[in-house]
Amino acid sequence: MTEFRPPGWYDEPSGDRRRLRWWDGRSWTPVTRERAAFETLPEDRPGFLSPPGDVVDSAAGRPATRRGLLLGLLVAGVAGLLLVVGLSAGGTPEDRLADSGSGRGGLATPPEPAPTTPRAVTGRVVDRVARLSYDVLPGDWREWDRDSFRGLLSTIGYYRITQESAPNAQTYWANVTSGAISPRVAVQGDLRATATRLVETLAEDYYPPHTRQQVAQRELTVDGAAAYLVRYRAVFDPARAEGYSAKSEEVAVLVVDTGEPLPSALYVSLPDTVRTLWPSVDGLLSSVRVVR
Repeated sequence: MTEFRPPGWYDEPSGDRRRLRWWDGRSWTPVTRERAAFETLPEDRPGFLSPPGDVVDSAAGRPATRRGLLLGLLVAGVAGLLLVVGLSAGGTPEDRLADSGSGRGGLATPPEPAPTTPRAVTGRVVDRVARLSYDVLPGDWREWDRDSFRGLLSTIGYYRITQESAPNAQTYWANVTSGAISPRVAVQGDLRATATRLVETLAEDYYPPHTRQQVAQRELTVDGAAAYLVRYRAVFDPARAEGYSAKSEEVAVLVVDTGEPLPSALYVSLPDTVRTLWPSVDGLLSSVRVVR
């Protein structure tokens, strides 16, 4: 799984449509601000509710919120001050947006803040946005703190970086994540077609050129809910994947009808650099439950 984006303001990865978070080119930072009135909301998220603070439940005793309340208040105050200064500078919002330089969203680029220590995830994930829960695989994982995957309205779960410097300045990781499926991908009343479209979207955007082997597709029931599973081995084209540590990847996409207007998905992506986890995928899939 790869990703590269330049530093800037991006949609809040937790799914909160009202806020933007600063990406420093390598990881998410604690710096956030409210989306200005003249900034466009994400087109594929109409009417989607922001997730509650406890979207990830990990080891017992851990706080439910992703960051401390005090830090959030301080950051909000700084963001509000920046917005007031920007609006008092004169000119229309569109003018300021055009003159703001590389800072996405019409505000000047802030100094690069120090990243926070990633929060470890153990035990079990409870995604109250997608209404799915599932086990955490063995090993060291950190809470998902990146943008939502294309094809999903939200992304919650955990990941592990497996290659810091992949080709084209990308970061490569293993992930087990979940999210509600975008209406642009979902096919109403057809979980199989939805799963197929989501698989194609993820493959096109996040993997080197590859072929699929050991493809398994089937209907099943997850905690009493209808579901559809697509699972396969992605084998990368050696001529077009030079520089990647991984040469193949175990992929599973499980689409579940949770009773909401849009189905949700569990997305598992494990490169062969962590191939010892491949036998654990069956147990992971069997651990999935619907949050009611």
